[in-house]
Amino acid sequence: MASGRGRSVEAVLLFTAFVASAYGFGVYLFPAMVESIRQEIPFSYGTMGTISGMVQAGFMVCALASGLLTVRFGAIPMILGTIAVCALALGGLAVAPDIYVLATLLVVLGGCAAAIWVPLVQVSQELVPAAHRGKALGLISSGTSYGVFINSILLTSLLPGAGWRALWVATFLLVAVLAIAGFIRLRGLGRREAQPHAGHDEPSIRARWSALPKGLVGAVLFMMFLNGLTCMPYQTYLAAFLESEAGYGAETAAYVWRVIGVAGMIGGFAIGTLADRITLRRGMIVTYLILASASLLVLGASGGEASLLLYAAAMAFGIAFNAIFGLVPAYIGHAFGPGGATLVFALGNIALGVGGIVGNLLGGALRESIGSFEPVYLITLGAAVCAGLLSAMLPSERRFGLEARPAEA
Repeated sequence: MASGRGRSVEAVLLFTAFVASAYGFGVYLFPAMVESIRQEIPFSYGTMGTISGMVQAGFMVCALASGLLTVRFGAIPMILGTIAVCALALGGLAVAPDIYVLATLLVVLGGCAAAIWVPLVQVSQELVPAAHRGKALGLISSGTSYGVFINSILLTSLLPGAGWRALWVATFLLVAVLAIAGFIRLRGLGRREAQPHAGHDEPSIRARWSALPKGLVGAVLFMMFLNGLTCMPYQTYLAAFLESEAGYGAETAAYVWRVIGVAGMIGGFAIGTLADRITLRRGMIVTYLILASASLLVLGASGGEASLLLYAAAMAFGIAFNAIFGLVPAYIGHAFGPGGATLVFALGNIALGVGGIVGNLLGGALRESIGSFEPVYLITLGAAVCAGLLSAMLPSERRFGLEARPAEA
């Protein structure tokens, strides 16, 4: 693999493609074509909800497991093994005979999403200079938006004529090629990753955990819980809110999602670049303000002339959603160092999942009891503001002796 900056750029682009595969194809393609699948493999919406819960549970379990395995075996082997499993699971969906096989493979893909994302904190420390980690992880986190954008192309070009199984075949082939490219370009890097530790006793996972500053760990975990409480219900109930309360049609709701996706494709990298200049902590504050404005704007959008507010809300959410999922792991990497950062990020993804579950359950309960989705977006607004205040109280990453340095040539 090329040395210096070229090696870092190539790795970041591959990791962005891996995230696009695991999240865009593995998590978001199924709900996008669920009605077509139900025509061949009948199942209820209740079953769909159960599958979604199982996928979330698989994500949380694998977030913790991948953190422990990354500390033990290294980040690159973990990522390469996971992208291979992701390709196989996508191929399996193309021939799934019933809902049980389908659900099992979707749970595996949910776990793959966590098992690819968690090790990226450690590998970014090893490959990306400190001065560029914000933009690098911002671009990688935007991979989800690129995957969703590719989904939209596949849905319009393949689904009508070839059927839903053809989409799984197409994604399997694409991810298989990416996996092979990853093995060729990153395999040697995985060997070099282990060399510095040869001949030295590595601290145990318990020792790494004991050495972590518990107050800062708790603050970061609570921030990730708030991220889940803000972002997950915002997405879950957006279409229902727009169509059932705000006076928009299904076509407008679909266009809003396209705006979110396009904004997300550039938002992570743009805010990450800004954060590399003004510090990650300040970048997080800016991002949480944008995320809060997304909730405030969508509450003010009530159809007709208010549509400009709706599209502004969509742009704000798309930018902030991808940016925050790049900035927080970048900050964790600075604050906790190799090994420790992986453990904290693994636990943080569990906190993120819990926040998302709490937000979705609370949102559904409030809709049933009050008859409106507005309280959902008041909750997401409050959670974003709280996360912004919390990030303002965190120490700057420059206090950890990792000031921005020029990139390697």
